[in-house]
Amino acid sequence: MHAIRQGAAGSVIVFAIMGWRAASADIDASLAAEINLGFGDTRGQNVQQTIELIPSIAADLGPNREAVVSLRLRLDPANTIEAGEAPTANFGSGSQPAVLGELGTLEVRDAYIEQRWQRGLVRLGKQQIVWGRLDGLKVLDVVNPMDFREFVLDDFADSRLSLWSLYADMTTGPWRTELALIPDASGHTIPAADSWFNLAAPRFRFGAAPGSQAPNAVTSRRSGAGAGLRLSRRVKSLDIAALAYTGLDHEPLGRLSVRGNIPMLEQYYERREVYGISIEGAAGPLAYRAEVSVQPDRIFNVAGAGTLAAESLDQVVAGIGFDVDGPWNTFINVQHLQDRVRQAPSDLVRPATDRVSTVFVRRQFAYETLGVTARWYYSHELGDQMAALTVNYALSDATRFTIDINRFRGDRTGLFGQFADRDRITLRIAHTF
Repeated sequence: MHAIRQGAAGSVIVFAIMGWRAASADIDASLAAEINLGFGDTRGQNVQQTIELIPSIAADLGPNREAVVSLRLRLDPANTIEAGEAPTANFGSGSQPAVLGELGTLEVRDAYIEQRWQRGLVRLGKQQIVWGRLDGLKVLDVVNPMDFREFVLDDFADSRLSLWSLYADMTTGPWRTELALIPDASGHTIPAADSWFNLAAPRFRFGAAPGSQAPNAVTSRRSGAGAGLRLSRRVKSLDIAALAYTGLDHEPLGRLSVRGNIPMLEQYYERREVYGISIEGAAGPLAYRAEVSVQPDRIFNVAGAGTLAAESLDQVVAGIGFDVDGPWNTFINVQHLQDRVRQAPSDLVRPATDRVSTVFVRRQFAYETLGVTARWYYSHELGDQMAALTVNYALSDATRFTIDINRFRGDRTGLFGQFADRDRITLRIAHTF
C-alpha cells in the first residue's frame, strides 16, 4: 500500500465542498481520462506508463457567478519520468499535492469562484494568471511557476502551477486594469536527480558539471506573498500593456554549508521584481507581438573553486514573435528570445546571455480530424536544439489518439543538449466523458 502524504484531505474536501455548494445549481461536470505510454532513447526503454484522471465541475451559482473545481490524479507505475516520490518542498503552505508514495500524485488544479460584472470580474481561489503572450517562451508570464517534469514539452496550460490568489479585471474607459494578490508562495517543480528530464546542465546544478557528484541537498520551505499589476489599452491598431510584479523568485538559489561534518547544498529563495511592457498588432496576414521585461537586482549564483556565492545583477529579457497563415492552410509561428544578465561576472553560474529561437508549424487535415504540429527550438550559444513532432487523430468527438516524438541534440552543458540521450516516443489516448 502506497502512503498518502499531505494534501490529500485538502483536495477531497475542496472538491466535496464545491460539489455541495453546486448541488442546487446548474452543473456542468466532466471526467477526462488520459493514458500515456512512453518509450525513451535508442534502447527503447519503457519510461512512462502514465494514467491521468481529471474530474471537473463548473457550477452556475447565480447571476454572473460561477464556481469551478478540477482535480488531477496522475499515476505512473514506471516511476521514471518523475523518479521516486514527487517533490513538494517547492510548494507554499496549503498548495502541496497529495503524494501517493512513488506511484503518483493527487492535486487541485483549479478551485475558484468567479463573479462577473459589465466592466470586469473578480476571481478568488486556486487559478492560473497568464500575462505573457509568447508561445512556449517566458518573458512576462511570471506569476505562476512551472512543473518541469516534462521539461518544456507539455503545454504551458498543463505544466503551469495554479496558485491560491485573488484576481481582479476591470475596464474604465479605454484602460483595462488587472490586479493579482498571491499569498501562495509555490515555486518551480524541479525533477529529482534520477528523473528522465533531470536538469543536468551546470546552470541548473549551481555550476557543477554534468555527471559530477553533488553534495546532499535540502530545500528551504518557501513562504511569502506576491502581487502584480497589469495596465493595458488599445492605441490605434496596437494592444499595449505595462506590467509590474513582486514576489518570491520561482527559481532556487544554492549555498554550501557543513552539517555534522557532512557537506550540504541548501536550496533557498529570494524575492524579485519584474517590470515589463508588451505590444501586439497585425499587418495584413501577419500578426506580431513583442515583450520586454527588466528585473533589477535579481539574485544570481556565482561559483568559484569550492565556493558558491550570490550577487545582485540586473536582468533584461526580450522576445518577439510572428504568426502567419502560410500556404495550404498551414499556421506558422516564429519567435526569438534574448535573455541577458548585465555586467555579469565570469563565474556566473548561468550563461550571461541566452538566445533561443523557435519555429512552430501546425496543419489540420480531413476536416480537422487529423492534426500535425512540428516544433523546433534552437539555442544559439552552444548550438544545441530540440525537435518535437506531434500527430493527433480524433477517433470521435470525445476520444483523441496522439503520437509525440521528441529529439534532442547538442552539447551536454546546453539548454537542450543536456537531454541528448533522452529522445522519446509517447503514445497517448485521451477520452472525455
